[in-house]
Amino acid sequence: MNLIKLFDKPGIIAVVGNVNEAKSNLLYHLITELNKIGEYTLYTYGLRNDLKNSIKIYSVEELEEIKNSIIILDEVINLWDLENRKAKRGIEKTIRLIFHNNNILILCGVPENFKKFISGKINIFFFKKVTLADLINGCKVKNIVMNYRGNELGSGVLNLDKDETLLFDGKHYYKLKVPYYKEYDTKLNNKQIIKNVPNNVPEKV
Repeated sequence: MNLIKLFDKPGIIAVVGNVNEAKSNLLYHLITELNKIGEYTLYTYGLRNDLKNSIKIYSVEELEEIKNSIIILDEVINLWDLENRKAKRGIEKTIRLIFHNNNILILCGVPENFKKFISGKINIFFFKKVTLADLINGCKVKNIVMNYRGNELGSGVLNLDKDETLLFDGKHYYKLKVPYYKEYDTKLNNKQIIKNVPNNVPEKV
């Protein structure tokens, strides 16, 4: 699959997966591959690593000012209140501006973040491991997952390994390998919560 074909016109791309299923690692992979193709302007929200030649944003107002760029919103729920129906109209206006301003927007979140109105505007989907019960009934995201007939789809989960992603480009499904980027793994040095304690209790005689 040639990634450049996914980034040749304005649109919205989604990365959908459960918590701790290497969604951010996939984002860094996309960035790495795009860097090999050519130059572009990158704006990010929510990514924990500082990326060379990228610009971090912290508000919807900043988002609406961006033109001719690639924009990544990690943990999109923190920027857009997707649970609030009253915020729907404002989000739709922002999305229209993103298209009008010739941008490619990448949204990253868990399955329940992708409500009907937002998933209907997405052109391309990257799936990581997904619990089917977390998908919203009647929305585009769930329909795409449930229409897939690969061995990875079970009765309760789309079961992908952390080094895998399922891409749907609007017409076809592609299962892709995703390398691990150790340099971007912000959870690598997390301290162990429960440490192994040697069992020094003497045996009963």
